[in-house]
Amino acid sequence: MDDTIKCLFIIQDFHLPSSRVRVLNLLPELAKYGIEAYATPFPKKLSAQIKLFKHCRKMDIVILQKRLLSHLNISLIQWFSSKLLFDFDDAIYTKQHEGKITISKGRFRKFAKTIRATDGAIVGNSILANMASDNPNVSIIPSAVETRNIALKNYEDQSVKTVIGWVGTPMNLPYLQLLQPHLAKLSEKHDIEFRIISSEPIEMPGVNMRFIPWSLETQESELAQFDIGVMPLPDSEHAAGKCGYKALQYMAAGIPAVVSDVGVNHEIVTHNQEGMVCEKISDFYDALRYLIEHPEIRQKMGIAARTKVESKYSIEVVGKQLADTLHSLSQQP
Repeated sequence: MDDTIKCLFIIQDFHLPSSRVRVLNLLPELAKYGIEAYATPFPKKLSAQIKLFKHCRKMDIVILQKRLLSHLNISLIQWFSSKLLFDFDDAIYTKQHEGKITISKGRFRKFAKTIRATDGAIVGNSILANMASDNPNVSIIPSAVETRNIALKNYEDQSVKTVIGWVGTPMNLPYLQLLQPHLAKLSEKHDIEFRIISSEPIEMPGVNMRFIPWSLETQESELAQFDIGVMPLPDSEHAAGKCGYKALQYMAAGIPAVVSDVGVNHEIVTHNQEGMVCEKISDFYDALRYLIEHPEIRQKMGIAARTKVESKYSIEVVGKQLADTLHSLSQQP
């Protein structure tokens, strides 16, 4: 008897970070556990959509990943699917534009419809799980980060200059501006360089900055050059839904993370162990100053961070969690 489970992931786009982190990176792991999984974006043309709906019939499980479709399309996918799941890792029920968060009634209605229409929800953290509570089957599976064969921080190569860094998409650059006055103040007393890895630059007066264009091929080696990684966030509903992927990237490279105490960041980073958790944006100044002045503490935290990520957030660990969840849901009537 063939116990292979056939799964189709309907993703946003092959090039988007969420599709890569939540789906594409995990496909080889799923194959190890008897899950034959494919990924495809939801097509724009009607003829291609009809073809996709029919293809759903051949699958044991269809997973809609972070897409909020029209009521008609979600109903059709539900109709053609033996079992339909919804995966999301962000507060997609809110809308972000140029750093401003708005609540869209239409967007929330689509979200609520999707939650009710699916047989299960896979979410990135406990806050998102609470938002999906109308669904009877909610599984929390964190976003996974690569830990195999990546560049690691070389603590034997100590420089006088302390490199503080941030990696992210242009959409999240407004969050980074929150640190500008504190970085400028630190720059007056310490020899620091602030590096931004993104597809767009940003200006921060008074801060010694270096912009590094983002590339999937080079981001890991660039991250390993940081001494400290930062993840500032405002205390908003949109930010609270984030799954801490920046912090995980820093930690995978063996770097301490300094993060805002928003959402589940304090679960990923234990304060004073793998990094520092800041209740207020103004707390970043003291946290960064302390780590700048104590390189031996940075090294201790960085090693602990790497260990934690390997045991809880690696692709191997999370891939098995996802495989176990899919096997369990496939057996439910």
